[in-house]
Amino acid sequence: EIPAQPGADPGRAAECAKFCPAICGDMADIAAKKKEWSACLAKSKGAPSRCEKLEKDLAQASKLAGVDCCIAETVGLMRCTGGSQRSRGCSEEFLAMRECNRAGGRELVRDGAAYGVAPGKAIVFNGGAGALLASTPPARTLQGMREFAEDYAKTFGIAPGEVRF
Repeated sequence: EIPAQPGADPGRAAECAKFCPAICGDMADIAAKKKEWSACLAKSKGAPSRCEKLEKDLAQASKLAGVDCCIAETVGLMRCTGGSQRSRGCSEEFLAMRECNRAGGRELVRDGAAYGVAPGKAIVFNGGAGALLASTPPARTLQGMREFAEDYAKTFGIAPGEVRF
């Protein structure tokens, strides 16, 4: 029988244990470790290094169970948003975090300098979507923002320089 985890539904744990006790025990352990690591990160004031021991424990447990807990993506995003790199927007880190946390698994994977459709995920995209993966976000400059704003305004029939309220 699986020992009850804090906050876990004992009925579901018992049901799970009937079918596959080893996996359920590992998953409950990983869930508890991830919850503890997340709580530590929330209190760390943007310094993931303060939770290094918990991070290593979670990484080891998730590796043994073959589960991706998005550790590298979480730490990468925290370091980016908490440091001088934030001025560039942290788009790479946000994309990595989003893809890692998809319920059905990653749909986009890094392919050199661009992204490609993950194996087995082509079904969720239409035929022309591949061209969008090769695109890059606009530069975060004043000129880049102005150009985007003018193009966006044109979609509403607003000419460059025209103001509407």
